[in-house]
Order: sequence, then C-alpha cells, then structure tokens
Amino acid sequence: MAELSLHWDIKSLLIEGKRPFRRSQPKNLRYSLGTSLLVAESMKRRGRLYGLVLAIAATVLLVWPLGLQAPAQQSTGSAPPLGSRVREYEMINMPTATAYSVYTANAMTPHQVWYRVYGGDALFRQRMRVYQENAGPRPINQLPPESELKEEITNNNATRWYRFVPEAGVFTYYFDGDNRLTASSPWRDAFGVKVKRTRYTNGNRYEVAFEDQDSLDDFDDLKLEVVILQPV
Repeated sequence: MAELSLHWDIKSLLIEGKRPFRRSQPKNLRYSLGTSLLVAESMKRRGRLYGLVLAIAATVLLVWPLGLQAPAQQSTGSAPPLGSRVREYEMINMPTATAYSVYTANAMTPHQVWYRVYGGDALFRQRMRVYQENAGPRPINQLPPESELKEEITNNNATRWYRFVPEAGVFTYYFDGDNRLTASSPWRDAFGVKVKRTRYTNGNRYEVAFEDQDSLDDFDDLKLEVVILQPV
C-alpha cells in the first residue's frame, strides 16, 4: 500500500504540471545573483577605464617636459668674474643702428655671455630683446628669427645679471633696443646706439646705450652692460 500511495502521489504531481523533488530558487536570491553580476561587470569596466586614464596621464608626464624649452640663461646677483683691465677703447656712436651684437672669434675656446639692464632716462617706454644664434654676425640691424629670441625685458629698470650657459663654437648675441610712445602703441626701433668697449685679461665688457628720438640727443634711454668671458 505504501508503494501504491507513493506512485499515486508522483503521478498526481505530473498530471498537475509540477516537477517532483525540484527546489526553485527564491526570487530574492535570483535578484541578488543578478545584481552581483552587474556590479562585477561595472567594476571591471571601471577598472579598465581607470587603467586607460592612468596610462594617458603617465604618457603626458613623460612627453610634456620634452616639449618645453629649457631655460637658456639664468639670473644671478653676482657680477661676471672679469680679470684685470687691459685696455679701454673710445666711445663709438652708431646713429643708424637699431641693435648691437657681440660674437666669438675663437671657436675652440669656450665662452660665456653675461648681460644686464642698468637703467635709462627716457620719456618713452623701452624694450630690450636678446637673441642667441649659433652662427657668425648678420649685417647691421638684421636680427635672427624669433625662434632665436632668448629674453625680452619691457622696461629700463635695472635688473640682475643674466648669464647664458657656456658655449663652444661660433655664436653671435644680439641686443635689440625698442621703444613706444604709449602702452598701446606699436614698438619701434631705436634711432641709434652708443657703445664703449673695455678689454680684460679674460674677456670684454661693452656698455651699450640706445636712443629713442631721431634728434639723437643723449643716447641714455636704455642702457645695458654686456660681458663676454673668453680667455685669450
């Protein structure tokens, strides 16, 4: 009788469309599993995104400094270490010059150029631009391209000394003096330059002064010193 009862129970279950001895998963368990899978997939995608961002950031940090131009000079409070004075030359007036250049004649001996603005008495605004070019001097008043511009000072206030890194070979350094009437006026070339050279045992010192009026009245509107150290 027990076997007949069991057989009848199984048959009745099959007739009613139910599967015997199968346990269905609770709805909350199925929801929990589905949610866990979605969270895991989201975290996986997020991890990939973070990895990509970090890789891009690392690349930028490595490449960016290569694209930045290293400073060609540095400001210092000390004066250039000139040796004993050997000879002082006469003042030279250059009424048609708008810039002045110094260059190296000895390509075998390393040299170093220092400069500074040390004042000026001008009615107009002043500007000094400094160029460095790995070549011999250009014709008078001809400047190198803007890619060779190393410094620009837009007043005639006294500055500290600037110095280039030591170089070997033929180099020319251009010092261009400009002025303008107002802050919104375009820059115009100087009307003349006055230069005084002094030779030392280990280099030369130049006193350079620019004139900002066509009357060439005083040659003291923008004044600077330039020193090129190169032992003979």
